[in-house]
Amino acid sequence: MMIISTSRFTFCSVNVGGFSLLVVLWSLSTLHDVVSHGDHPFARIAIDKTVLAVTNATAIVEVSPSVLGLGGQSFEWVNVNVRNPNPSSNDWIGVFSPSNFSASTCAPDNPRVVAPLLCTSPIKYKYVQSGNPNYQNTGNASVKLQLINQRSDFSLGLFTGGLSKPKLVTVSNTIAFANPNAPNFPRLAQGKLWNEMIVTWTSGYSLRESEPFVEWGKQGEKQRRSPATTLTFNRNSMCGAPAKTVGWRDPGYFHTSFMTGLWSNSLFTYKLGHKLRNNTIIWSQVYQFKSSPYPGQSSLQRVIIFGDMGKDEADGSNEYNQFQRGSLNTTKQLIEDLKNLDVVFHIGDISYANGYLSQWDQFTSQIEPIASSVPYMIASGNHERDWPNSGSFYENYDSGGECGVVAETMFYVPAQIKTKLWYSVDYGMFRFCIADTENDWRHGSEQYKFIEGCLASVNRQKQPWLVFLAHRVLGYSSSLFYYIQGYAEPMGRESLENLWQKYNVDIAIFGHAHNYERTCPMYQSKCMYNESNKYSGSLNGTIHVVAGGGGASLSEFAPIKTAWSVFRDYDYGFLKLTAFNHSKLLFEYKKSRDGKVLGWGEWNDMVEVAMRCKTASAGTPVLRPGNAGMWIYPVLFFLLLHVGIQSVTSHGYQTFSKISILETVFALDDAAYVKASPLVLGLKGQTSEWLTLTLHNPKPSIDDWIGVFSPANFSASTCTPESSMVSPPLLCTAPIKYQYANYSNPSYKNTGKALLKFQLINQRSDFSFALFTGGLSKPKLVAVSNSVVFANPNAPNYPRLAQGKTWNEMTVTWTSGYGIDEAEPFVEWGRRGEEKQHSPAETLTIDRNSLCGAPARTVGWRDPGFIHTGFLKGLWPKSVYTYKLGHKLLNGSVIWSHVYQFKSSPYPGQNSLQRVIIFGDMGKDEVDGSNDYNNYQHGSLNTTKQLIGDLKNYDIVFHIGDICYANGYLSQWDQFTAQVELIASAVPYMIASGNHERDWPNSGSFYENNDSGGECGVLAETMFYVPVVNQAKFWYSTDYGMFKFCIANTEHDWREGTEQYKFIEECLATVDRQKQPWLIFLAHRVLGYSSTSFYAVNGTFGEPMGRESLQKLWKKYKVDIAIYGHAHNYERTCPVYESSCTSNEKHAYKGSLNGTIHVVAGGGGASLTNFANTNTTWSLVKDLDYGFLKLTAFDHSNLLFEYKKSSNGKVFDSFKISRDYKDILACTADSCPPTTLPS
Repeated sequence: MMIISTSRFTFCSVNVGGFSLLVVLWSLSTLHDVVSHGDHPFARIAIDKTVLAVTNATAIVEVSPSVLGLGGQSFEWVNVNVRNPNPSSNDWIGVFSPSNFSASTCAPDNPRVVAPLLCTSPIKYKYVQSGNPNYQNTGNASVKLQLINQRSDFSLGLFTGGLSKPKLVTVSNTIAFANPNAPNFPRLAQGKLWNEMIVTWTSGYSLRESEPFVEWGKQGEKQRRSPATTLTFNRNSMCGAPAKTVGWRDPGYFHTSFMTGLWSNSLFTYKLGHKLRNNTIIWSQVYQFKSSPYPGQSSLQRVIIFGDMGKDEADGSNEYNQFQRGSLNTTKQLIEDLKNLDVVFHIGDISYANGYLSQWDQFTSQIEPIASSVPYMIASGNHERDWPNSGSFYENYDSGGECGVVAETMFYVPAQIKTKLWYSVDYGMFRFCIADTENDWRHGSEQYKFIEGCLASVNRQKQPWLVFLAHRVLGYSSSLFYYIQGYAEPMGRESLENLWQKYNVDIAIFGHAHNYERTCPMYQSKCMYNESNKYSGSLNGTIHVVAGGGGASLSEFAPIKTAWSVFRDYDYGFLKLTAFNHSKLLFEYKKSRDGKVLGWGEWNDMVEVAMRCKTASAGTPVLRPGNAGMWIYPVLFFLLLHVGIQSVTSHGYQTFSKISILETVFALDDAAYVKASPLVLGLKGQTSEWLTLTLHNPKPSIDDWIGVFSPANFSASTCTPESSMVSPPLLCTAPIKYQYANYSNPSYKNTGKALLKFQLINQRSDFSFALFTGGLSKPKLVAVSNSVVFANPNAPNYPRLAQGKTWNEMTVTWTSGYGIDEAEPFVEWGRRGEEKQHSPAETLTIDRNSLCGAPARTVGWRDPGFIHTGFLKGLWPKSVYTYKLGHKLLNGSVIWSHVYQFKSSPYPGQNSLQRVIIFGDMGKDEVDGSNDYNNYQHGSLNTTKQLIGDLKNYDIVFHIGDICYANGYLSQWDQFTAQVELIASAVPYMIASGNHERDWPNSGSFYENNDSGGECGVLAETMFYVPVVNQAKFWYSTDYGMFKFCIANTEHDWREGTEQYKFIEECLATVDRQKQPWLIFLAHRVLGYSSTSFYAVNGTFGEPMGRESLQKLWKKYKVDIAIYGHAHNYERTCPVYESSCTSNEKHAYKGSLNGTIHVVAGGGGASLTNFANTNTTWSLVKDLDYGFLKLTAFDHSNLLFEYKKSSNGKVFDSFKISRDYKDILACTADSCPPTTLPS
């Protein structure tokens, strides 16, 4: 026992040298001899060699009771009576579940090979003569066994012939729990925030059968319900035997719920629930926990830490020969002392299932009294993760083929990605940095950056106790198998010791070596403090502790006693850290057999202040003479880039740019008239309505046209004067739309009379129609109509849904004429048929000065109204919600929209049908034939029509840039949101930034062209919500069930070293491919491959510098599909890397792609772009037509890709990907994670 007392940390950074290459090579060459920590007992059973024993039919095995858990228990003892007329000393009883354990339950590996009699290992086994010494003489025995609820029935088999040559003698009656599907074995964990508690549990209920949730609240107060996510895995998720073969057992379903916004250090109660389809609820018992203290809270805080515990059987089953016998003692001590501990860290080698999956249930049952009451945090160990060619740093077989899948699914930790199981936890005055030793931790690795970030970001004033945790010994150990390799994991402390010293880590704790050892405060193999039990002030080093004696077979120490080893114990035990306040910490090592502290001492301190070293560390920026000159070449290159990039083709002109509106003159004629009817629109709440226009011109011409203006007064009096010295023009605003007078009126030139139909949408003001002659280039105003107005021009309209920053958040953005000084905007929403709630909405708008240039600031300007966004949070997955938009006026009355509905997102990893629509460059068009587009965006109506018609068959839409082609004519954004309203109000409508939204000279866009018409991104970034950190940097990621989408912004720099490049790598690197196997990269411009003509002439077949920067990321992180717009056509490549196909398949991909499939889907609606005449080797399918993509994920192993024609919705091109998780983990060229020779 030791006590640390301190009040101020004053440490000196010291540079750390590395070992020589010779020493490293020696270490690598010798580590092959590291011992594995015991073979799994089931590995001794040759179960697939079992034969039927020819024996007397009077052999029986009777089990009672036959129905268990009638009182809701998750475990129960059974009596087993055995009678065998031919007993032998090696007879044994095996417990099997399901009760039918013949080969008929096995997946056939080869139809030509006769299946074995048995193909699944027992859950547990016991020799019959154990506790029955006369069995060999009498053939009679009575055995007591403990069974736990494992979601299926049981039967017991009597075997003779021992474990190596088993012969099945007889099978017992069937035993079952009253409700085998019941929720069991809850495991608490700290969330990503201090005030969040997570509970994970196991059940037999799939999402098709029930809806899982947690009912929880402060003890004695009103309870609330939170939904739970549901995950599972199948045999094909495993990497090898025995996990895929005799060790496989259906794991059931794992449910995880998030209890958020907790009050600190408070008691909460909770129970697990499953709402069945008939609305009955299956409940667990009631549990309770105490919430975490907030970071820095001064209160008594007690932490338990150990590694390598495993599980054992209370009934003596499995003949473990002391393999993990210490685990029951450790568990027993923690259960008895529950009221005196707050959080547990089990730092790797959790259950030692080693591929025998039933043992994970046994383990979670063993720790249930602990894990259901306090957070049970785990780290990854070799027996959870390691497997050859699976991405683990060590290429051994210790996980038994589980390759991390089971541990990462059954236990929650606040890691950014489960396959990289490093994370941090704040617990009051403690900061814990938990490393994953089964992934590369060395300098320069992704994990090294995390470790430094975790250590560097702690506020030591709030959290003085900084503790580093890992499974393998990255510090110091004199265990025998480490002694021969330098007293630690090779390359461990060489990489990390400088960080521990730099950031003043107090204690580093490890497992892996099954014993207990504590060092002095150390740095570079030297003791920095001579005291052994009582430390005061600065430690000047880090205390290293091995606490791997949780339960598994013990590890010998080396015969040599090192100078830095203060205390060693060859026994089972665990650690307890107690923080009394910000200045005093008690460290205790307790024996598992009796819970007593072994050794004690005190570490006491008064305030000590020491000077910090002033020597610059390796990370300190230093400005040296001549550095400025280094900038010349990058700047020169950047200038050349932007000069060269001006030649990129712009995709068409905005129609209104043809109108010389500023040159308009009067040509008024009293005999001419324009009449519009009806005068009032939207009397039934419609947002659009058709009207009829009759006109007469006594001097008609073929270039007469009608312009629709709003507001109705469109004279120069509505314009902001640019200069007081310049006379304003007659008109200064472009029409919202226009039609030629002879459109649908072929006799107009002769009669001067015409009848036109217009569709108007509510745009927050009144309208008038003007008749012009002189064409578009020399317009002359002839006559103006009466005014037309919507009944409520300010009404809320055009809702656009979008995914929020978390999977269970939906945002809705809409447009109205109500400012916040007139009305309070909100959303009324809730699950269909249930009570509704109100969520407030934020309100934004823009003014003319927010824009960057003409026409957006001049003739294209129109008041955009007010843009409101409400956030609908805490949604249940895949549930139908209804909502309506509201504005509460100052007089208390409410203006409502009509009612809409949507289905919430699946949670990350949810196994359900998930359908995604993707396209780019759609734009808008007018159903009334206005604007004379000359087919500029006529495909957009067809695309919109197909999506509206098929609305029930997809879940989310991605419009990847070039949204509406307003190009500075702001009224067109209303037109576009009206066009997509039926889609965007029902499913999330996610956008990306394109050149026609963002690009403008000197505005910060990467490309210095005029494509946005002066909007410079302001309109798109205000009118549509996407979950970006910064709207001006329009890159983001979104999770949708089994999909992870990384959306880049090609109008900002994406090259290596930029902020966006770092985002892209982080997005790709942090996806959990076990949960989300389908990784999709989206961007507007083609950063990959395209044989479009304007790319081909540059010789790049894609955006210059696109794939040069990003291709290695797509390969490294195994991006499945990269999809782009910008080129207005369709093209699909083979899986490609460095311009070479990595697969010869075209339509049915199986296993690893070894490359990324690149797709251009820019045929949403705007004018088409020709292909080059050259046929490239990587281009598989091309189509010069309008269309869109549909991705359908059926499950974690099967994805369907379809390209559909906008003209008829029929599939023109498709392919399928079929693969398992192990195929994603598999090493391929340029995407292999680092490995090490040691095991």
